[in-house]
Amino acid sequence: MTKESKIEAKPKMKLSGWEIFNRVVIFFVIGCVFGTYYEELLTLVKNFMGTGELIWESRRGLLYGPFSPVYGIGAVLIYLMFYQPGLNWWRCLVGGALFGGALEFGLSVVQEWMFGTISWDYSNRPLNIAGRTTIPYMLFWGVLVAVLAQWVCPWIESMCERVPRDILNGVCTVAAVILVLDIALSVIAAARQTARRMGDPADNIVEVMLDTYYNDERMQKTYQNTRPK
Repeated sequence: MTKESKIEAKPKMKLSGWEIFNRVVIFFVIGCVFGTYYEELLTLVKNFMGTGELIWESRRGLLYGPFSPVYGIGAVLIYLMFYQPGLNWWRCLVGGALFGGALEFGLSVVQEWMFGTISWDYSNRPLNIAGRTTIPYMLFWGVLVAVLAQWVCPWIESMCERVPRDILNGVCTVAAVILVLDIALSVIAAARQTARRMGDPADNIVEVMLDTYYNDERMQKTYQNTRPK
């Protein structure tokens, strides 16, 4: 029996609302953490090859925790879109490449539009598309989607089934609340940083607190690869 027939023989189960919620939280967290350390380790290697020094740079996307939402969103969408009966590895590869390129391109546009900053610029890379993604990176996304959809997603599903439902519901709910607060604070702090760059003074106690605790030095230390457009 081939791998394709094995996959088709075990169709994706119909999940309840709680089960879908739990999977979304789990895949978001896994994607965020994986993406953060992938970027940081890659930067560490690049710095060492370029300078001979081991320089660790932050590549996280939120103020607290090793979370990169770009990868978290990508992991959730991969689970929802590509972990489907009948999608074999080559369809995941091609679809994943197009998906990854569109995701990088779209999030780059949104970040620049909302905050006036950019976190990646591939203008000097070969086969880049408007500097927002590249063909080689799209192929990487394709491989990543195929691996996740064909092997990682089924394994995570089986692990979730082994955990008592009440425990899994509680853990995922707490994680979701923490992530929502972290994301909200990160967005507000980034928006306030953009306003400071435009010369807008702090008009209320919230903006004063943001300027005090999340000043430009703190933000630059957290988002070391982010710069004004």
